[in-house]
Amino acid sequence: MALINIDGDPWLTELDACENLSNDIQSQLAARNRENQLSREYSIISGTVRVRLKQLGSELDQLTRKLGLISNTLTSGEAERRQRRIEALQSKLIQLQRQFQYVEPAAARSALFETNSNARGRSVGFADDDDDDPALIPTNSKYSVGDLRTQQSRILEDQNEGLEALSQVIARQKELATRIGGEVDRHNDILDDLAQTMETTDGRINRETRQIGDITTQDSTWGYWIVIGLLFVAIVLTGIF
Repeated sequence: MALINIDGDPWLTELDACENLSNDIQSQLAARNRENQLSREYSIISGTVRVRLKQLGSELDQLTRKLGLISNTLTSGEAERRQRRIEALQSKLIQLQRQFQYVEPAAARSALFETNSNARGRSVGFADDDDDDPALIPTNSKYSVGDLRTQQSRILEDQNEGLEALSQVIARQKELATRIGGEVDRHNDILDDLAQTMETTDGRINRETRQIGDITTQDSTWGYWIVIGLLFVAIVLTGIF
């Protein structure tokens, strides 16, 4: 359920911006998949997506910190809903990183296959030459062995960042579950205290009701005694006169 931005809440405005950024990244990944993996356009889109993925991760971290600062001004339900929205975006960020990492190795494999196909038919003795020998790189390929190694290192770094982000999300979910458990325990204690207070109050009301009944009964007999007294006085006066 989407949160409604009421009265221009800046936190919700930033959350909407993060959602729009994630949708933009998704569109760019789809556009990249339509390009040739060895083309210049593919490399340009990859660089743009990499920068925007880091931007999205940084903005989500800022949103998490700001939520911690304003959580005392929100109800527990509202704070929990906002936390779930952040975690949903963090999960989407991990999915986008996986899509980005999954597609990029294909370009490296394609370049390697192209290199191997052009190197076939050569003497086996060349296999012992240095991997950076330019003779092993086809003239029509813009990738060198160094470029492929750099790309592989970058892929591994992106994977490590994705795993670290996933670990942080799991840790925050665990912390949130612990806080929710603590809130439930406190609410149970409050309900127990309320039940005990209600029982005590009920006992007091019953006692007060009985006392009122006794007072009412006593008040009702006073009238009879007054009448009897008056009749006695009247009889005495009649006997005297």
